Amino acid sequence: MSEYSQQLKVAAEAAKEAGRLLKELFDKVHTVREKSKFEGFVTEADLQSERIILSKLKKEFPDYSVLSEEAGEERKNSNYLWLVDPLDGTTNFKIRNPFFNVSIGLAKGKQIVMGVVYSPILDELFYSIDGKGAYLNGKKISVSNTSNLSSSVIGFCHGGKNQKALERAIKIYSKLKMHCTHTRQFGAAALEFCYLAAGRIDALEITDTSPYDVGAGSLIAKESGALVTDLNGEPWDITKKDILAVNSKLHPQILKIVKGF
Repeated sequence: MSEYSQQLKVAAEAAKEAGRLLKELFDKVHTVREKSKFEGFVTEADLQSERIILSKLKKEFPDYSVLSEEAGEERKNSNYLWLVDPLDGTTNFKIRNPFFNVSIGLAKGKQIVMGVVYSPILDELFYSIDGKGAYLNGKKISVSNTSNLSSSVIGFCHGGKNQKALERAIKIYSKLKMHCTHTRQFGAAALEFCYLAAGRIDALEITDTSPYDVGAGSLIAKESGALVTDLNGEPWDITKKDILAVNSKLHPQILKIVKGF
C-alpha cells in the first residue's frame, strides 16, 4: 500500500457521496445567496455537500487541519491540511449547467500530496497521489502533446474579490486571446485542471485563486505531465495566488505572454 492511499480512499468515498447528493439536487430550485459582487453564489447544495465531506474527513483524520470554501479554516497542530471545495462551479450548478464537481486535496506543508476531483453528472473520478501518476476512473491519463499555440485550446479562470483583481484578469485574458482564439472559461477550476490532465484542453491559466479551488486539480495536472507554475515560471505551491498548468511544449510560449502581470 502506497503512502496516502488511505487518504485517497476516504477522500474518494467522500467525494462520491457528496456527488450523489449534488446529482439528486441538480435541476431543482435552489436557495441562493450571493457572497459578494465578485465572489459568486452559495446554495444549500454547497452546504449539504460540505457537511458530508467534512464529517468523513474529520472522523478518519481528526488531527488534520481543514480549509473548506464555505466552513472556512480549522487549524490543528498538524503538517497536513485538507483543501475542500464541496461544489466547485456553483454558478454552473445554479443555472443547470452540468460542468461542476467536488474537489478534495491534501497538502503537506505547502505541497499537494493527494487530490480527488469528482464530476457527478458524468460519473468521472479523477485522482492522483504525488509521484504516482494521474487517473480517471482507474485509467492513467496524460496531457496533450499540442505544440502549436495558435491551434491550442486554453482554459481561463479567475478569482479575486475586488475590481483590481478583475481588471488584471481581463488584461491577461486579452493578451492570451490575441495569440490563441480558442480560449474557454468553463467555470469550475478543479475540473478544468482534470480536462487538461486528460488532454481535453491544452493549457489552463488562473489568477487570484484560493488553495481549495486548485489544490486537488493542480496535482492531477502535474501528475499527468503538465508543468505547473506561477506566472513567473516558479513551481506552484498553496501560498501562491496565480497558477499556470500547460504541457511542456506550450508552457514556455504561454509563460512568455503572461509573465510580468
